[in-house]
Amino acid sequence: MTPIRRFLLPGSLLAAVATAAFITTDRAGALDDDALLQSSGPDVIVGDIYDNNEYGTLGGKSSYSFGTESCNIGSVPLAWIASTPQHPVIGQEMYRLKDGKFEMIGMSWLKHGFTALNLNLCNICSPTPGTSLGVGCSDPYSAFLNGYQTDLGPRAEVNAYTGAFPYPPTLSPPVNDVLDRRLIVDNADVDPALNGSARYFVEGHYIHPDDNAASGNGWNNMSWREINFSGGSAPWNVGFSGPTQREEPAIYAWEQIDPSVSISEKQLSGDGTIMVAHKATPTANGWEYVYTVYNRDSDRGINAFALPVAPTAQLSNKYFRDVDHHSGDTPDPTDWNAFEGTISLPPVPSGVRVMAWHTQTYAQNPNANAIRWGTSFTFSVEADTPPTQGYVAVRLFKPGAQQYAYIPAVVPQ
Repeated sequence: MTPIRRFLLPGSLLAAVATAAFITTDRAGALDDDALLQSSGPDVIVGDIYDNNEYGTLGGKSSYSFGTESCNIGSVPLAWIASTPQHPVIGQEMYRLKDGKFEMIGMSWLKHGFTALNLNLCNICSPTPGTSLGVGCSDPYSAFLNGYQTDLGPRAEVNAYTGAFPYPPTLSPPVNDVLDRRLIVDNADVDPALNGSARYFVEGHYIHPDDNAASGNGWNNMSWREINFSGGSAPWNVGFSGPTQREEPAIYAWEQIDPSVSISEKQLSGDGTIMVAHKATPTANGWEYVYTVYNRDSDRGINAFALPVAPTAQLSNKYFRDVDHHSGDTPDPTDWNAFEGTISLPPVPSGVRVMAWHTQTYAQNPNANAIRWGTSFTFSVEADTPPTQGYVAVRLFKPGAQQYAYIPAVVPQ
């Protein structure tokens, strides 16, 4: 076996990396919807995505919001205190599956929770005052509340790994129009006349300082539901299709629909989790390799993605799709640069041929367009060489001891 097939990792290092905190094509213990098991400590999940609003359209974009009902499946109440940093923040994301690519097409700012109603969606509720969500209890935030612009804060100030955030938010540019801070999508991405074969999914994501990746209960804080678009003009009408899929990110919708898709997870040292969904499909030119890189809750983020390619492989149709932050949130929307050539990555100094995409480093621009928590970027390329199991590499954005992570995936060898 040549080192390039396992992405730059020869000999003794291959075995070490191959067993280092990888979870491949598994849902990491996701719970059955009908058998919610109690976790130790507070544990908030999205029990249902149940409501939606369409607001307006401006400049080729439209805004939406969705209702989310959370549940505490943990063993102790979860703090829910308004006007402090002791409450959840709630994000919404939208994805499209079209032409074999699963892409994030929109996201919102974060709703700041203010009180818990203690209802019974997921279990028998042991109610507490509104300043906490009791054990077994649920709390609904309607689409109206999740889209109420002045109560939404930026994502950039939240550390999804620890759940920490300032309150009130320090970044608060004024609301100027019907789009600001809500879940914004390009009209062309959801126009039924242009996307007849596409399928769509909305995701809800809760972050809380007492229930996060660092505490061990943050892995199940997101759920998704399939939606559809109809109507003759923007903003398009939204309908739900099927039930809410609890305790997993929307990237699993792709695997559920397409059996050729695999998902690999990498738990970073002292940080959150990165997932790579990947597939290889035969084409007239050889094979199309598609990768969706999802940052579930890593605060450090990702600023480069690379896959090894055979020295003689012919590459074509290189593709990149990101999702833009908006409404004054700080990350730069500049697209990543594509790179094809030979580079050196630890631990191999001699260099191998890669197909890579990258943005600026943290030292160059702390607001560079990294793959930040709760977001996904999609990459693809066609190659005339067949797939084999190997590793792709991601470079971490914010400074830290670990610079690169290697994640199992199909690669063009």
